[in-house]
Amino acid sequence: METKEKLLILLALLDEALIIVLVVLSGIWLAQRYGLVSPLEAAIAVSPLALFLAIAAVKAFEAFSRPPAIGVEALQGKEGFVRAVIDDVRMIVEIEGELWSAEPASESRINVGERVVVVGVKGITLIVDKVEARSNVELRG
Repeated sequence: METKEKLLILLALLDEALIIVLVVLSGIWLAQRYGLVSPLEAAIAVSPLALFLAIAAVKAFEAFSRPPAIGVEALQGKEGFVRAVIDDVRMIVEIEGELWSAEPASESRINVGERVVVVGVKGITLIVDKVEARSNVELRG
């Protein structure tokens, strides 16, 4: 996650904390103004709403922290098979039961039936590399 995204999430969480404080303080103020209950009772009365807002903020942060679960970006790192080679730079791959247009990440030729891994995305075209070629690079690095 980039620094800019982290700062935006932190700002959103601080905004939620400010809302929680305002809800509790407004409950206390209303109780004192109208003499309904003591400030402690007012704080207890609005605390379920404050707790709900706090839980919502935590869940939102968790959702921002997870990688995308749908779309082309979710296929990053997934493995599949080459189903057809159209030419040297275009092929059809099957990943998780779906057919996708793909291009090789390197100059090495990828043949029909070979295992590939998604290493990038260009528009709606996947950039793939041979599984063996990728594991050899990782072993050397």
